[in-house]
Amino acid sequence: MNNNGRELEYLLNNYWCVKEQNQEIYFNIKNNLDYYKDFVQTKLGSRLIVNDRFIKLEKIPSVAKSYMGITDFKDPMEYTLLMIVLLFLEDKPKLEQFILSNLIEFITNTATSLELDHIPNWNILHHRKCLVNVINHLKELGIIKVVEEINVFTEDSQAEGLYETTGISNYYVREFKNNIRDYHNLTDFLNDEFTDQNENMGDVRRYRVYRHLLYSLASYTDDLTEFEIDYMRRFRANINQELSKYTLGELELTKNMAVLLFPDETQEKFDFPNNKAISDIVLLINNILVQKITANELELDQNEVAFITKEQLMRLLKDMKQGYQTKFSKYYKDMPLEDFFEEVTSYMIDYDFLRKYENGYKVYPGVSKLTGYFPKEGTEQTTLFGGDMNE
Repeated sequence: MNNNGRELEYLLNNYWCVKEQNQEIYFNIKNNLDYYKDFVQTKLGSRLIVNDRFIKLEKIPSVAKSYMGITDFKDPMEYTLLMIVLLFLEDKPKLEQFILSNLIEFITNTATSLELDHIPNWNILHHRKCLVNVINHLKELGIIKVVEEINVFTEDSQAEGLYETTGISNYYVREFKNNIRDYHNLTDFLNDEFTDQNENMGDVRRYRVYRHLLYSLASYTDDLTEFEIDYMRRFRANINQELSKYTLGELELTKNMAVLLFPDETQEKFDFPNNKAISDIVLLINNILVQKITANELELDQNEVAFITKEQLMRLLKDMKQGYQTKFSKYYKDMPLEDFFEEVTSYMIDYDFLRKYENGYKVYPGVSKLTGYFPKEGTEQTTLFGGDMNE
């Protein structure tokens, strides 16, 4: 029986469902597998991994976007450390314990022997912070548990800790059909599963269309092939029927955008909007941009895309920053305008609201689907989604 799309929604919004962390959700998903596993296989062409410890929907997008990465990672070194830690955990069975110093030694030796571009120096605070971020990421995913931590590694390079593996680390990285050493760019990795198949025909085209809709915030004509656009237009009614049956979303198809819209209370797709202050700020500027477009102060081209110069956007952000001084945290209130501009625009580019060009920015129609405003003065709510404005 379908529980209003909640089970599939959870798998779409989370890396996986670990039974030990979410037993009730795990069994809800498992008990409803028969309802939607055919949809996952025939429409998404995605791998659904189910065992007695976790359930995972392997989400390989049609087009990779920045927001699909690990949002807490900001440095390439964190990804390097993550892969080395997974190598360290590879042969360790469930419940085996290890100490931090052994892990650190393994990381150093491995990075050095492989002559990697990013070799950590544990005397550098930033490198220690990178490892702590990786450990926290693995803890949140249920891959390792903290048994005991003595001091904090970011404060003391000699800190020690005792951890325990849960035995599911080997399922973190997807399996590849071919030798990835032969791959040279991101597209090679994305296309691995469809080697020697025509991506514009048959099953593969269908998979790509549904993945655009379910694995992306929004897809624009820049992201779609002419064959995918044709498929969406010709089978729009069938696609919408399928999506409404198995998810809580509703398909919206415009001249330049295909997007799956969810009810406000379930909008968690790709962690946006979230409880970070920067997310609230982006919702605010999105709303201002929509107002400018509606008032014809920013003109749309034939693909529903507006262009704004850096100076114009800088002015809008400056006015917004001044206008919401009482709402912003001290962190953003005191931030120099140039830094504020860079942080906000970078975040908007990551989530594909903006794309940077030589003379300015293109504003994509996704801004109209995720906007926000602060309530009137005197109300208790101080953020759009209950987030901490000090973040």
